Amino acid sequence: MTGIRIDADELTMALEDNSGMAEWYLDRETGEVLRASDALLGEDDEDLAARIEADPKRYVLIDPIPSSTGFEVMADFVETVADAAARRALERALAGRKPFRAFKDVFLDYPAERENWFRFKDAAGRKHAEAWLEDNGIEAKLASAAKKSEPRD
Repeated sequence: MTGIRIDADELTMALEDNSGMAEWYLDRETGEVLRASDALLGEDDEDLAARIEADPKRYVLIDPIPSSTGFEVMADFVETVADAAARRALERALAGRKPFRAFKDVFLDYPAERENWFRFKDAAGRKHAEAWLEDNGIEAKLASAAKKSEPRD
């Protein structure tokens, strides 16, 4: 199936969503990434459920990547950090309690590394998205929407 375009950022977000609050699907025909939430059952979710039930081959469930993979991405990033103090702080964050939150908190003191992290994380997310597409036999073009003005985690 060639010709469909998929928003790389949306697919990455779906792959990284380990919240358990929603299920994500890819529409094989349009390339749209769709979110169905059990917590917020509304008309849109019921409509999506009906569409999936009516044409299940059209929609692919997007299982999130394990949080351990996200941890590995963080650990891989730490190896690239040239600033020794920042690298030590990030290593401590990964070794401590609540490593995901602690890792993000380190960037309050190292804003330049924060920007490096976003670039690194985006590249890793794109690789995961490409691998997911390949694993699911989906031929598509990943498109990036430039969202530079939005706040980042």
